[in-house]
Amino acid sequence: MTSITVELTKVEGGNIVRHPPLFSINGRFIYVGCGSDINCFSVDSGKLVANYIGDGNFGQIVNLCFHPSDDKVLIAIHLNGVIVFWKLIGTQAAKILKHQELDLKKCHIINGKCLAKQHCSYNVDCIFVSYKLQATDNDDIIIGLFSLENGTVLHKFNEIFENLPHIWSFGGFEEVPYFAAANKNIIHIYDLLNYKKNKIRLGSDRTVTVVQCHPNCNILSIGDNTGRIVLYYNVMHKSTRSQTVYHWHTLPVNDVVFTNSGNHFYSGGGENVLVKWFVENIETRHFLPRLPANILHISVTEDNQYIAVSTQDNGILIVNSQNRIHSTIQKFTWGVHASTEKEFEKGFPAGVAFDSRSRSLVTNGWPGHIQFFSLDQSQLSFNLDIVCQNYITQTRDQSAFNADVCLLAISDDSTWLATVERRPTDENFIADDVLKFWSFNEKLQSYSLNTYTSSVDRITKVLFRPSVDSDGLHMAATLHEDVFKLWSPYNLSENIKSPIKSWQHEYTSKHFHNQPLNAISFSEDGCILAAAFGPSIILKVLDDSDDFKTSLTHGFDHIRLLQFGKNTSSWMLVAASSMRLLIWNVLSETLLTTIWVQVERLIADPMSEFMAVFTPNNDVFVFTPNDKNIIYKKENIFGKNNKNTSILWAIFAPNLDCHNGQSSSWLDNSTLYMLTNQQELIKFNKTDTLQNMIEAFVDNSFTNLTPLGRIISNNEICHNTQTIKKLPEFETFIDEDKSAFEILEEPAYLMFPLESQLERILLACLKT
Repeated sequence: MTSITVELTKVEGGNIVRHPPLFSINGRFIYVGCGSDINCFSVDSGKLVANYIGDGNFGQIVNLCFHPSDDKVLIAIHLNGVIVFWKLIGTQAAKILKHQELDLKKCHIINGKCLAKQHCSYNVDCIFVSYKLQATDNDDIIIGLFSLENGTVLHKFNEIFENLPHIWSFGGFEEVPYFAAANKNIIHIYDLLNYKKNKIRLGSDRTVTVVQCHPNCNILSIGDNTGRIVLYYNVMHKSTRSQTVYHWHTLPVNDVVFTNSGNHFYSGGGENVLVKWFVENIETRHFLPRLPANILHISVTEDNQYIAVSTQDNGILIVNSQNRIHSTIQKFTWGVHASTEKEFEKGFPAGVAFDSRSRSLVTNGWPGHIQFFSLDQSQLSFNLDIVCQNYITQTRDQSAFNADVCLLAISDDSTWLATVERRPTDENFIADDVLKFWSFNEKLQSYSLNTYTSSVDRITKVLFRPSVDSDGLHMAATLHEDVFKLWSPYNLSENIKSPIKSWQHEYTSKHFHNQPLNAISFSEDGCILAAAFGPSIILKVLDDSDDFKTSLTHGFDHIRLLQFGKNTSSWMLVAASSMRLLIWNVLSETLLTTIWVQVERLIADPMSEFMAVFTPNNDVFVFTPNDKNIIYKKENIFGKNNKNTSILWAIFAPNLDCHNGQSSSWLDNSTLYMLTNQQELIKFNKTDTLQNMIEAFVDNSFTNLTPLGRIISNNEICHNTQTIKKLPEFETFIDEDKSAFEILEEPAYLMFPLESQLERILLACLKT
């Protein structure tokens, strides 16, 4: 094994819609938890402003809130029963003051909200926490009141409640503070000063999905599974209690939020529509329709100017008070929620492909779309509509099936894109798979539909042959249940200068002993196609009219994965069953090596001879087919604290400065990217010791790493160390001329007044 040091780095992704977003006090920023970290986004631009790194041992963040007695302290509630106090410094920086463990053993926190001491009987700042036992299949939750200072239990509610994101709330702070929580069709209401309890019971056919208390008055809002929203007035007194029904939603209500004034409230659900209601006028309501996905959470600023709407595609929409979208915060897009059948249950069913033209990873995006994620800029570039159909929301009585992209492939030169779309159906109705070929349009700088065909047989894989001819000759293979088909483009017009091409079916393989077809792979030169029928591998020479040139068989294990070697290993074929790797010499048709290992995924680097094997236990091995030694090995790459994390897809993406050929390290020509079931894109990086030293120095010396922050911190350091000799290596770390230019690229709301920086910018121009 080589001695290079490799580390895992998160590129993008992570869940930012696990809890409601939290607006800053001035309404200019939004805080959301992403794993164990806190992301700070700008409300105006939707861009990431800062990232506060948390401790992964505490578990993911389940909610954020401000300290009741200090709005400069941000409190993060973590899954493993720990609350972390962050001191906010300016607008972009924060440091950990302390962390406090709650008096919970073997429990996972589901949600938490802070309560000021003047609103409870214990006269201490406290936190409401809903939690459940770790070692139980019961999904019901328990709610308790804990001291914010030392984590001790102040009060525990005896009832159990349903585990829904917005099933409990507290409010009424200008009258009698109270707490409300629901289980099925019963709402329990508690006076927070003496903990007296009363109930509200709904009809047997209705269950509560949302509980929201009015911030000032004794008004309680509940949403139910029928789409109704009911406001209960004078909720603490059963004899004088009254109610008003607001009904527009067809599907269950997912969230209801009052504005801070309490005159309006917002609601959302599975209709992808944000509804603004007026408390005093039941008939008046405003709509914001056609949102990207189901609404999960809603938050409102203190001045009621902005509303944050978390949607199921892992995005947050910032809406102004006129019900218009102000900005968008979008992490790695999720589109897999559009369907419910088994093949769509796993994340990103189409897999991952590499677009060499834009240097982007391509995978599922919004329902019916694919997204292009730029590796160089580490951000989402765009979504491409594949199915070209309106998204149909679900109905109350029956399911609506939307077509989604289940397979995709891109040619080496990114000239062609192939997609397969499928509409999940029930047993009474079966829809064909739709195979589409898309050509890249140089004028539009996007892919345009070229060929459309349907297939009665289910397509399980689509693969392009490597580009081997200078004239751009292409070929694609589609994998079906027990045969494979070859497709190739042909000229529709005789115009040599601008030929018009379309794809046609060219060849269908024969059945092989009634064995299922599980995998296919093209050789590096594109001359041979290998197909795995059960335990046998069939080799077909593409220029030969014979169906099968030869077959390779060893044992009875069905071959699940195939990869031809590259460069010095191009004459080798690696096959994987569930329990072993087989390495074949294609020229002599002999078995070279058998490696006993559980194989979940087999990935080949297109730029070198290296391959990577992933096991079900998240172990990774890097090897070359012509060498028995393991190049790199790492067991359980996500660690013991992330047992639920697994790899959905992996791909080698060529580096920007790669050179096809021999290399000293397996990461020289390509980078290994992985997409996890936590919707995170991570990669393997070579550790640069010098770079780490520089980053550590910058982190310790500067408040943040934006150009503006560097200038501010630089001035502070110079001011505080006038009598101390400046370190000579300091100037090599910070390029002040570069910072002067970078500051012009910053968002306007983060910039110094431009006139104060003109001299600095002009001097930088003179030096260039």
